[in-house]
Amino acid sequence: MESVANSVQLPPLDNPNERAAVGAELQVVLQDLIDLSLIGKQLHWSVVGPAAHTLHLFLDELVGDWRELADVVAERAVTLGFVPDGQSSAVAAGSRVEAVQVQSSADHAVVWELGRRVAAVAERIRERLGSVGGADLVTQDVLVKVVGMLEKHQWLLRVQLGKKA
Repeated sequence: MESVANSVQLPPLDNPNERAAVGAELQVVLQDLIDLSLIGKQLHWSVVGPAAHTLHLFLDELVGDWRELADVVAERAVTLGFVPDGQSSAVAAGSRVEAVQVQSSADHAVVWELGRRVAAVAERIRERLGSVGGADLVTQDVLVKVVGMLEKHQWLLRVQLGKKA
């Protein structure tokens, strides 16, 4: 992320190194959220099976939520004086979300695979909460809300698996 932290209009953080560190953390989260939305859309196009129609619609809802979360994270970065990079090249280079195979996938497999990825993203963000909160409680609050939404999605995916979970 590029810094524009030379303005007196920026929210105060204790030191410039913390601002850079928080910006870098937000960039990582942004990349994962964008990639998660792209993977969700890929699975949306490739799901097959008895629950395909319902899951197809549900995946659109999830993708919409992940795009909104990415926007909130990016706007927090801008608020702190950073210009986030959500371009495909940045996401491809920085995302840690496991790619999916480009193939038709059974409805239950889509739920399982997406649930694993959502859980992994939520866990990685959760691991950042302490260090981010030490530098900026407002950014920590933004990330807490992101984790809360991802964990809700994790639950909504998990319940579709029934006894298979």
